Amino acid sequence: MRFAKLVLCGLLGIACVQQQAFSQSWPSKPVNVLNGYAAGGSSDNIIRPIAQHLSQAFGNPFLVTNKPGANANLAAMEVATAGPDGYVFLFATTSQLTINPALYAMPYNPQKDLLPITHISMNPVALVMNGSFPANTMKDLIAYAKANPEKLTYASAGVGSINHLAGELLAMITNTKMLHIPMKGGAPVLTELLAGRVDIFFSSPPILMPYVKAGKLKILMVSATKRMEQLPDVPTMTEAGIPDFQAQAGTGLLAPANTPRSIIERMNNEVVKYLKSDTAVKLLGRQGVQIVASTPEEFAAVIRSETERWAKVVKAGGMVMQ
Repeated sequence: MRFAKLVLCGLLGIACVQQQAFSQSWPSKPVNVLNGYAAGGSSDNIIRPIAQHLSQAFGNPFLVTNKPGANANLAAMEVATAGPDGYVFLFATTSQLTINPALYAMPYNPQKDLLPITHISMNPVALVMNGSFPANTMKDLIAYAKANPEKLTYASAGVGSINHLAGELLAMITNTKMLHIPMKGGAPVLTELLAGRVDIFFSSPPILMPYVKAGKLKILMVSATKRMEQLPDVPTMTEAGIPDFQAQAGTGLLAPANTPRSIIERMNNEVVKYLKSDTAVKLLGRQGVQIVASTPEEFAAVIRSETERWAKVVKAGGMVMQ
């Protein structure tokens, strides 16, 4: 028995030495970071400077690949089933990690098949519309929606996205009927919104700021507990008369399950280091991004709690996709 224990300890020691050696030599080739949404959207604006920093820090390219489809499930599935060798990572929105499991019969489990690295950002959702739309307050918008059932259109980055669920939540709270128009990412939605072909969009504020300042878009409320510094004239959901509207758009970085802990820690250290740098604070801050920069364990806790909360909304709305 004692001999068996000694052998086991020896094997574990060898494994630890091998993992440490692998971690020190990693990365020895380009690394892929998959983004499940179309290029040019708000998620791209967050991950690309991070990838650039990682490329410089590790001495090998970190390549961002946009792979939209199935509400970002295609990209997530590819990472979830990839080998845990540290050469494939997932940049994800919290909605795809926490809402999709309630909507789809997915062949993977985000909480079991993906390892959190860090929670990058968590932004309130803003309700934005074309600047020429005849509503300037939430009261105006709700009155219009009630007088015109299913005529008011709201676009999203895909079925089950935070944009979609935010629209469903608003309709439930206000007892209105709106028409959902799903698309493949925030950039296509923005194009349609600016052209006036869709009416409203629930989005993280960063990508909207230039168009709001130019008067091409207007924001009626933000789902924050206090007014945002970048949008001092925009009321919170409570000030707008809808205190039950709770929706946030977050982002984070994850790896396939069983990726060596040493690589997870090195990635976390470098990403958090960048997010806390003056460069990141200024760059992302100008876009209205609220930086989190968490530990893997803190990000895992957020995923668990948000999954439970959105499952209740999905169930209440009877929204189950195939």
